Amino acid sequence: MKYFVVFASLFLATNALSQDFIDKFVAKVKSIGETCVPETNASKDDISSLLAHKMPDSHEGKCLIFCFHKQFQIQNDDGSINREGAIKALEPLKADDAELYEKVISIFKKCESTPVDGDSCLYAASLAECAVKEGRAMGLDNLIVLEIE
Repeated sequence: MKYFVVFASLFLATNALSQDFIDKFVAKVKSIGETCVPETNASKDDISSLLAHKMPDSHEGKCLIFCFHKQFQIQNDDGSINREGAIKALEPLKADDAELYEKVISIFKKCESTPVDGDSCLYAASLAECAVKEGRAMGLDNLIVLEIE
């Protein structure tokens, strides 16, 4: 069965990024999706919601976002923000496009104030909604759609 994962990508919102960076980023997202979809038991409906640029209604769909956040070091396993890990994970972006890096760091800092939820998956969804809102405000709203088998 094939799955589709949508990853709201602030990174691909500019043409200034090198093709090498984009290729590596897409490969990483695809690899994470292949792990996270079965791990979270995200349904076709969850994935369809993401494809429609909507937050999934189910807890599993929100946990898919949490799984991505953990893999990208945005959140720790306990659901808390991993500020140091997220900034470190963004270093390759800084080397490729310093201006975009600063915008993404700004978004991360703004979204750090998102109210914490005891449920890591719900908190991940709130963080994602914040990042999308702030990213759109900065003109960073491109999406990548990846096919995961």
